[in-house]
Amino acid sequence: MNTNRAMAEAQLTPLLFFFLLLLLLLLTFFLIGTERKPFSNSGSARLPPGPSKLPIIGNLHQLRGGLPHRVLRDLAGVHGPVMLLRLGQVDIAVVSSGDAVLQVTKTHDLNFAYRPQLLAFFIIFYGCSDIAFSTYGHYWRQMRRICATELFSAKRVRSFSAIREEEVAKLLCDAAEAAAAGQPMNVNSKLTALSNSIVSRASFGFKCHNQHAFVETMKEVLMLASGFCAADLFPSFKFVGLFSGVTSKLKKLHRKVDEILDATIKEHQSSKSEGDEEDLLDVLLRLKDDGALEIPITFDNIKAVILDVFTGGTETSSTVVEWTMSELIRNPTVMAKAQGEVREAMMRRKGRDFDEELISELHYLRLVIKESLRLHPPLPLMLPRVAKEACQVLDYEVPAGTRVLINAWALGRDPLYWGSDAERFRPERFEDSEVDYKGNHLEFVPFGAGRRICPGMTFGMATVDLVLAQLLFHFDWKLPGGGEGNTAAEELDMAEAFGATVVRKEELRLVPVLRYPPPPAA
Repeated sequence: MNTNRAMAEAQLTPLLFFFLLLLLLLLTFFLIGTERKPFSNSGSARLPPGPSKLPIIGNLHQLRGGLPHRVLRDLAGVHGPVMLLRLGQVDIAVVSSGDAVLQVTKTHDLNFAYRPQLLAFFIIFYGCSDIAFSTYGHYWRQMRRICATELFSAKRVRSFSAIREEEVAKLLCDAAEAAAAGQPMNVNSKLTALSNSIVSRASFGFKCHNQHAFVETMKEVLMLASGFCAADLFPSFKFVGLFSGVTSKLKKLHRKVDEILDATIKEHQSSKSEGDEEDLLDVLLRLKDDGALEIPITFDNIKAVILDVFTGGTETSSTVVEWTMSELIRNPTVMAKAQGEVREAMMRRKGRDFDEELISELHYLRLVIKESLRLHPPLPLMLPRVAKEACQVLDYEVPAGTRVLINAWALGRDPLYWGSDAERFRPERFEDSEVDYKGNHLEFVPFGAGRRICPGMTFGMATVDLVLAQLLFHFDWKLPGGGEGNTAAEELDMAEAFGATVVRKEELRLVPVLRYPPPPAA
């Protein structure tokens, strides 16, 4: 009986969804009538070109079945580096050239410093009171200053070096065990666990006891926030989120996250001893209580910022390392050169441990990381911006209220900037080049540029540098079932899965071969 009922419900669900969708389309048609045209202040100004649209859904059908950053790159090849699309009721301008990015992030940076209030981030991040999705204004500027001077200053990032080294030592021990058994290691899961542990200890001073539940909950959140949510594309119809169940699910996830954070903060306050190293939560609590802030912050504000640190500092770092290891496996000559550099540097130090001074000497490894970021930016479309007022971008007027996406993935693979081998992994292209990823060279913006550049970039990249250097020093790496330098490495599947960050569709599994025993984990 229960089985039959479940089967009937399973058959009924798609039908109900179809009728709800049909109702939505009919309501949209009667309430809107005809497709709204983007507003232009000037009769002479030209709107950006774009593909033809269908009634009601606009260009949504053209994004179906493909990864958005790839589809938008292909459309830009037809319509140009400033392209206007309609997704549901929302106008979206996609920019994919250095000149266009210059105008969005530099020339008109203030006008494009605003964020859309997206449903998932509004519910989960305490009304968008975090830093990444907070609307531009006095509160955001204050929190951005706190990031620059307190949370992610160079001194603060260096203060977490012991945490990074201890957690990386544990990763190396796991790899050594896999090497001894001749078994493949799930690189993805190990890197994710490493990043979460580093962020948890840097945030709270200890690993969150509910860390696994917290991580799994945030994965669900990011899955819901990673696509083009119907509730965000049809903002006039508040019932879309209710009918789809997205709103109730997000509220349930928010309650779970909130409970974990409340318990963790309470534990942190009860276990803190005088003389303990100040962590990120200590900084925020101190600023909350000292009364010196122009805009007082609340516990909810603090929890929103901590969520930012977790979401921005975990999957992003682990994704960069995983893609870099994937490219090195496919390019054994580059792998050998990077390993040779690290090992020679360690030999010169006569057994002294890794530290930031050593990392700064690894010139070729830095080229490898840049090249990986060029081909695999963690956020290929960056976080969306909103035009507060209509303004000119190149020869076109971007209307007020238009959401703006920067296609960092397309920029990183554009032959105009990178030559005919733009799709090839070749770190030497950065040799004798001043191009960096810190927002100064707008053909290469894996962390954004302008006011909204990622504030935790230095924090995340410190982990990336150390992990890669240690993995390359202590181990050689090969694919399961293949010998060293196997030709099958060139055929390694590099397919992407779209999410909050673009990760590998298939998790990377590699067999470590021990070369230099790692130090024992603490």
